[in-house]
Amino acid sequence: MTLKKHFLSFLFFITAVLSANAQASADDARTWAEEWSRAFSAEGRRQWTPEFTVRLYTGFVTSGPAVTAGVRVDGKRTLGLMVWQGDTYIDADPADVYSLSAGLYFRRYFPLGRRNIVSLYSDVALGAGRVYKVSGGRINDPRTDLSELPVDYSEGDILFAATWQPGLRLRIWKNLQLFFGPTLSTDTVGLHLGVGF
Repeated sequence: MTLKKHFLSFLFFITAVLSANAQASADDARTWAEEWSRAFSAEGRRQWTPEFTVRLYTGFVTSGPAVTAGVRVDGKRTLGLMVWQGDTYIDADPADVYSLSAGLYFRRYFPLGRRNIVSLYSDVALGAGRVYKVSGGRINDPRTDLSELPVDYSEGDILFAATWQPGLRLRIWKNLQLFFGPTLSTDTVGLHLGVGF
């Protein structure tokens, strides 16, 4: 009889926790939908501000510059376009593969304090890229059989491009900001550093 009471008490406890969690998740989803609706309402669109960043990223075999141009739709979110150039070094040939990529991006800020001087952020961009140049090594030698080279790319190849760049942002003056953090993308794993305004 005691075991049955403990089991029923445990079952009641689990049910209460799960229902509270479900309610919290429903409240979060409702709040999230209300924030987006407010940001895209007529009044919310009047408060949109432009936001631009210039950054450098470097990582395992690939590095290059990147720029973003977007609209800060509220105090936490920015939507826009990211363009980045990549120089990938292939040690086995050796050769350099140059690509240019563009994609839509979403930035989410997580302020650490009321004055919004320090924030965590997360940038996600999805798009496509194109290899515009392959140079170095044996690739430019007319006697080379290109099918024997270890280079996986050739000029004109279209690439899927995605990047995630989370990090720490420091607002220095008005909207001038410095940011840095890791970079995880389809062509590299490394770090990024940039300036925003």
